Amino acid sequence: MITLKLNKTMLVCTLVMFIANSAIATVQSEPMISLSGSGHNISFSGAGFLPTDSTCNVSSPSSVGVILSSACVVQAGTGTPYGGFTVGNVSPGSYVIQVTGNYGDFAQAIVEVNGGSSLSSSGHVTNQAGSRVSIQATGLLPTDTTCELSSPSSPNVIFPGTAPCVIQSGTGVA
Repeated sequence: MITLKLNKTMLVCTLVMFIANSAIATVQSEPMISLSGSGHNISFSGAGFLPTDSTCNVSSPSSVGVILSSACVVQAGTGTPYGGFTVGNVSPGSYVIQVTGNYGDFAQAIVEVNGGSSLSSSGHVTNQAGSRVSIQATGLLPTDTTCELSSPSSPNVIFPGTAPCVIQSGTGVA
């Protein structure tokens, strides 16, 4: 009778250990990414991706144009992607950014685009007809190739043909 009771106890212990080991072996963390940066260049880092991932891709399910260019690298065997992207010429708003590993695992984060261009004047405005004013604009998209100077509040303040605008290619400065 002792042999039968001992075998039952061993069978139950073995079953409990098997179930416990099975539960531990199937636990996997959820992939995640975090975004950082400002302006048009955003970087990201991730965690919890499959350690078998060897490549990754950056995309936006919410807008095709929000990512102008991107780079994504996975550190071999770690499930840790990192990289960055340049924000394209899109309207201000919230956009979903998705990083996908080559085995289909992915994580998403939201990037807020707020426009961000600024304008500064370098010269004294005299309120007289014929006054010359120099303007420099910064924070424009680095992909902008042309610009135009206008005055929505008073269209006649700029004499036609006297407002040339030039952008330094790739800088976002006009």
